[in-house]
Parts: sequence; structure tokens; C-alpha cells
Amino acid sequence: MSHARTIAAAVAKQLKGNGYIGVFAGGCVRDRFLGVEPKDFDVATNATPNQIKRIFENDNCLFVGEAFGVIIVIREGVQVEVATLRNDGLQGDGRRPDSVVFITESNPLVALKGDAARRDLTINAMFEDPETGEVFDFFGGQDDLRKRIIRSVGDPSQRFTEDRLRMMRVVRFASKLGFTVDRKLMAALKKHSSDLQPGVIVSWERIAVEMMGILTSKAPVVGLKLMLKTGLMKQVLPELLELKGFRGFQDPFWHPERFALTHTLMVVNVAATEEAMAPVLARFADDEFIIDGIRTSLSSFALRLALLVHDIAKARTQSWGVTKRTRGWLRFILPYRVRVSNQGHAEQGAVMAEAICRRFKLSADITSRVKEIVLMHMQMHHFDNPEIKRTKLTRLMQRADVFDLIVMQHCDSLGTGRRKADRESASLMGFYLDTMAEMRNDPVMSRRPDAECLMTGKHIIAAGFKAGPIVGVVKDAVLEAQHAGEFTDMEGALAWLGAHIARFQAIDVSTLSKPKLATGSKHCC
Repeated sequence: MSHARTIAAAVAKQLKGNGYIGVFAGGCVRDRFLGVEPKDFDVATNATPNQIKRIFENDNCLFVGEAFGVIIVIREGVQVEVATLRNDGLQGDGRRPDSVVFITESNPLVALKGDAARRDLTINAMFEDPETGEVFDFFGGQDDLRKRIIRSVGDPSQRFTEDRLRMMRVVRFASKLGFTVDRKLMAALKKHSSDLQPGVIVSWERIAVEMMGILTSKAPVVGLKLMLKTGLMKQVLPELLELKGFRGFQDPFWHPERFALTHTLMVVNVAATEEAMAPVLARFADDEFIIDGIRTSLSSFALRLALLVHDIAKARTQSWGVTKRTRGWLRFILPYRVRVSNQGHAEQGAVMAEAICRRFKLSADITSRVKEIVLMHMQMHHFDNPEIKRTKLTRLMQRADVFDLIVMQHCDSLGTGRRKADRESASLMGFYLDTMAEMRNDPVMSRRPDAECLMTGKHIIAAGFKAGPIVGVVKDAVLEAQHAGEFTDMEGALAWLGAHIARFQAIDVSTLSKPKLATGSKHCC
């Protein structure tokens, strides 16, 4: 028994010891039947908030949800949400109940059934007595778990009218569990999807939370296809719909799967498929830094969202042309090949991705990460070029989002309809991780990506430069030379600067700009 369960069971027992109902509720009961250890345990009771406060007066409690009958009891570092059983009044705005009616009925069957009847899904409407193990399941939640189906409690249209966000919750649970959606529930989703009205009825922040759950689930494509099928995608991310049909058609050589939307779903699926990462992870099993970096990136919302929108601008940058076949027997029958280009889609996609993140009210950090991944995703297909200097690879390895970029390139390469051998050879993950391991273990410490510049701003100013932008430019150049192995100590750094000082003194500060990472056009992902 986990520590969290032990604490929650003690809280429930204390409620029962004071003459009230004390049972586990909702997700923790569902997870028990799925064989998953719950992270949190919620307790339901017929005690009122004031009675709960009295019973747990010796515990540290939070009262932020008291108006809805929710009090959080904190014991031994574990937070247990204790909620009074309730019936919700009418929800005129489709977001929250106009009123809350607490259920103080002493008969547990009557009280628990009354509360279960207001919940959204049958699999979330079960209760469990932690002492006896007895389960209270009034709407067939256990049977639905066995059948792997998502079904509403009562009339699904009524449930959605009460809270429009429940439509997104259905999608999230379908993604999380990999379950199918009940026919009646599916019909209600299609009927009411246009009622979601993001930013008007349901806030973008709440929708973003559900999107996070969908994209970081074990089966995100299940949820994304459900959103496309029901019309929810048109409400939440209409730009994605541009990637299907004629405007979403891609170059057939690189993308036999034809449409950018199909490719996008395939890319997202790669990130959620353990088998797609297994060979690489096995190769670096002894390198904790690399394993942790890859796994952290794979599970992050920022990376998953970037995968979803990485080609978001393809429809808006599509252009057509033909090339003459020069090889193969087909050149005698079909001498010309149709080609499709999406030049600039990464750059325009980064702008669109930023706008989408801002619409979702995401943090500045997530927004920046998503934008950078989208902007860089084409460039990441070209760093295996032997003409690219080591210093550029070093700068890449110094990026905080380097694992995001590596995973993006891997997923983008594998998420196509090309032959397996072609897809695997297009992935540069092995190249990048080998390079990273080699650089991190370089016997010359000053060449490693995490090595600090041997020369500080004070040294540069002491060499005769005025404080200002030129100091940063000189320091960048010194660090680049350091990583290239042109010197390994301070004496060598000073000598190097002395040999190049005339070049830096001739620089017009107004024209300074940092060098950009290499780009290319050989790949069409």
C-alpha cells in the first residue's frame, strides 16, 4: 500500500469514526481496476465543510474550494481532497453550476448514488470503502472498464450542457486509456462540438489543460482523431484542418502518405510509441544523462505540441512544379515527375505556433520552446553534413532544448509512409547522440559543450576593447575557437586574441549579428 493511500485511508476512517461516510471517489477507484497506482486519492463524505473542518482541526487544511464543498487535508506531506457529496444546480453559462446542494443523507447508498448521478463518465462515478474494499458502482463503470469503452452517466447531451469542457474530457480519457467512445456519446459530441466556444464559454486555459492531457497521453492520436471526427478540432485548432485535402498535399517522394495532416499524426504517434525509441535508448542505456534527456523530452507537453504544429504552415507555403526523370524505367512512360515544395514553412510555422501558444495562454517558457522547435525542425535534418564545423555542432549541443530538437528530427523522419529502411536512415538521432557523448567526454575539458569560456569580459576589456556589444562578439569568437581546440588554457586564449585583435577592432558594431545555424533544402519533411 502506497504512503498516499495509507494517509487517505486514515482520513476516510476518521470521518467514519465521527459518524460520517468516508470513501474513495473517482479516479483513484478507476485506476485500481486498471491496475494503476493512483497518484492522488480523493475522499467523499456526507459531512458538510464546517463539519469537515471540525473533524480535522488538528491538521493543516486548505479551504480554496470550500464553496463547492472541497477541503484539502494535508497530513505527512500528502494532500487529500475531502469533498462533500453534492448535487449541482443548473449551469446556465455552461461552465459552472449556478448552485451547489450538499447531500447530507445518512444512508450511504442514497447519498453516493445522488453524487454519482452528477458526474460525467461512468468510469469516474465509482466509490470504494478503503476499509472493506466494497465498491459502489451505480452506473456500470466496472463493466465499461472491462469493455474498454467511454460512456456518460445518463444523457450525454445533458452532461455537456452542464459543462461544455466535458467534451474535451471525453477526448482526454479516450487518449489516456486508449478506449473507444460509446455510440450515444459520440453522437452527442458531434452535435454539441460547436457549443464549446473557446474563449467565450470555456476559457482557453481550461482547454489547454485538456490538450496537455491528450497530447502527453499514451495514445494521443486516438484523441486527435476523435477531435477531427467530432468537430472539436475546428473549435480548438482550426489551423490543423488546412493540412488535409488539396492544400495539405505534400511532395510524393518524401511523403508517400500524401497529406500533411496524415504525416502530422504519424509524427505524434512516433513520440508516443516506445518501440520507436527502443533501439536508440538501448544503445545509450549506460548514459544516464542522455536517457533522462530523451525521456524528459518525450513526455513534455512542449515537445508534443511542437510535433502537432511543426508543419502547420505547409498549406500556406505550398507550391507546385515538375522535374524531368533522368533515371529508372519510368522515365520512358512518365518522363516528368510532379513535385511539391513548402519553402519557408518552418519559419512561417514558428510564427503560427507562437500565436497558437498565446491563444492557449501558455507560459512564456512553453511558448518559446514550441516556437524554437518548429523553427529549427528543418535545419535539424542537415547537421550530419561533414562540411559543418564542429563549433556549430557544439553550439547546438549547448542549447537547453537540444533533446527536444533531436527527438523532433527523429519523429519527423520516422513519421512518414516511406520504406522502413529509408525512414530509419533519415533519422539522425544516433548521429546526434554519438556526437553529444563524444563532446561531453572529450579528454580536453575546454572543448566540452558545457565548458565555460576561458576568457571573461574583464580580460577582453583589459585587451583594449570598450565595454559594450563588441565584448560579447569577441567572447563568442574566443569560445568558438576554444571549442575548436585552437587553445586549451588562458595563456593560449590571450595569445589567440592578440593574433586576431586587429580583425575585431575593425568591426563596425552597428552591423553585428550572431551567425545563424546552417540550413538546407535536401529534405522535405
